[in-house]
Amino acid sequence: MKNLITRIFLLAAMLAVFMPETTRAADVAALVENADQARGGGFPGLIWDVHAVSVGAPGDDPIPDYRLRVKATMMASLAEILEPANNKGGKMLQIDRNMWMTKPNLKKPVAISPRMRLTGQAAIGDIAATNYTQDYTARLVREEACGDEACHVLELTANTKRSTYDRVTYWISKSRGLAVQAEFLTPSGKLLKSARFEYDNSITIKGKKIAFMSRMIITDALSDAHTTLTYSNIRVQEIAAAEFDVANLQ
Repeated sequence: MKNLITRIFLLAAMLAVFMPETTRAADVAALVENADQARGGGFPGLIWDVHAVSVGAPGDDPIPDYRLRVKATMMASLAEILEPANNKGGKMLQIDRNMWMTKPNLKKPVAISPRMRLTGQAAIGDIAATNYTQDYTARLVREEACGDEACHVLELTANTKRSTYDRVTYWISKSRGLAVQAEFLTPSGKLLKSARFEYDNSITIKGKKIAFMSRMIITDALSDAHTTLTYSNIRVQEIAAAEFDVANLQ
């Protein structure tokens, strides 16, 4: 009987130790999921336009502006290039963690990585709908101010090499639940790029108004080169499943 009581006590002590960690992991996952929604992830049907303006380092050649139209569902997104003219009609399809690209002069789609550069400092994965909930394992590392906002600071570690970045340090506003800032890192922790996010757009789903990103400014870690992605014309709309079929991409 004494041994049984001792075992019960030890089990209760172990649960007391591990339960807060489990709860914390669930809370962190919810933070990331909420931040994803404001960046186009996790909704059944959304369409928006992106205008990418890049400024290179001193001495670099001018970089043409890009305009794209993005369509996204829960687990897939399709980005079509509208400008510049020499890239018009190019499409990038992402389904789960797989991605393909096609151009008017290609006979069939080719598999690509979301890490490929689209323009300036923007990778192809930066343009697609954000699904950090699926692509990364997150943990809370600290809390601190980011500008004039108190933020949770999360460390995100990629679950697969098909994620856009290996590691991300992610600042999420405690009051708004929105991502404020990010740093994109190599596996060893070397800083590659940083990003800031703004949310002057909104969408309404099931009567609920939800903030949506208006600008993402991505800056190179070693120079002043940066790319500003401006988001506009966001609308909630049902999208045919056929649009996300790689067989229909060409």
